[in-house]
Amino acid sequence: MKKKILITIAVIAVIVVLGITVFMLTGRGNSQENANQNHEEESLGATEEVREAEEVVGGTDNNDNYFVKIKGEEFKVGDKISDLSKVGLKQDPDVLTETLPGNKYMIGAGNIYDENDENVCDITPYNPTDEDITLEEAVIGGFEIGEADYTRISEEILALDVEVVGGIKLGSSYEDMVAVFGETDDMYESEALGYKVYTYESEEVYRSYEFTVDKDGKVSKIKWQNLVFDE
Repeated sequence: MKKKILITIAVIAVIVVLGITVFMLTGRGNSQENANQNHEEESLGATEEVREAEEVVGGTDNNDNYFVKIKGEEFKVGDKISDLSKVGLKQDPDVLTETLPGNKYMIGAGNIYDENDENVCDITPYNPTDEDITLEEAVIGGFEIGEADYTRISEEILALDVEVVGGIKLGSSYEDMVAVFGETDDMYESEALGYKVYTYESEEVYRSYEFTVDKDGKVSKIKWQNLVFDE
């Protein structure tokens, strides 16, 4: 009788051990499957985020990327320069009555001033029509702001809180710029002053982005133009 009891106990013990082993293996397998599934979901999520970012940025050939936010207000290429009055900025009053021929732009006539008559940025006046207009009626064909050295940028300019596509601002890093626009081989370096100018060209002429990165690695000047936005 004792032998039978011992054998029965031994059999039960083996069954229990086997059950625990199977449970442990199954549980481990399920945990690994869950971990793999979570990793795959995270990877898919990251890929989707990258895809969405690419769709938003779209490179220099996307007309939607040619805008500037000033004090939170967005101004797109093709908007009237006079619209800058919404954020307290104005054109040079000495050039407003000058004539701008059809389908032409004018370099040097786009100085923009703040309420204290400080020149804070420059706009390229553009006439996308076939008729002559005055500079007061011109639209935004390009935008430029900043200095070769971030430390030289005035408080008045920084207070504008300027932002372009991808959230790039004055003071953004080189890495921020590359994250949005990618790498470019079109680079000019001033060895004497330590700044570098990175240009991102479109397939179209007269359409590009340009960033100056100073010696400390900060974006210190932003410039873009798009004179073919209506094509």
